[in-house]
Amino acid sequence: WYQRRVRGELAKLAFFNDIVVGAVCCRADLQEGQRKLYIMTLGCLGPYRRCGVGKKLLDHVMKIAKDDGQYDAIFLHVQISNDEALQFYNKFGFKIIDTKQEYYKRIEPADAYVLEKSLKGCEA
Repeated sequence: WYQRRVRGELAKLAFFNDIVVGAVCCRADLQEGQRKLYIMTLGCLGPYRRCGVGKKLLDHVMKIAKDDGQYDAIFLHVQISNDEALQFYNKFGFKIIDTKQEYYKRIEPADAYVLEKSLKGCEA
């Protein structure tokens, strides 16, 4: 994992005409004996949404997990009011598995859904 982090595979920027328009950053996580890839942040500037930037970044994350072959799932937190993000991740097979009360400290609503995509028994 350290080598991947050093090489920059777990953090990527998306550029358009030398301007950063999107980014993703992940980390390996171990929960209850399962190895998971946690998406700490994935975002795209508003004017570049629906242009495939987010899909490219998420495809990159899923490729890391697939190539590694040892991840059980990919997961992330999404603010409960972020319908656009919920729809985006749903298209890629992510499911709501939990709700964390008061997850966010400086935004309202403060609650977050935990979304997860299982990688065992299916193609990432």
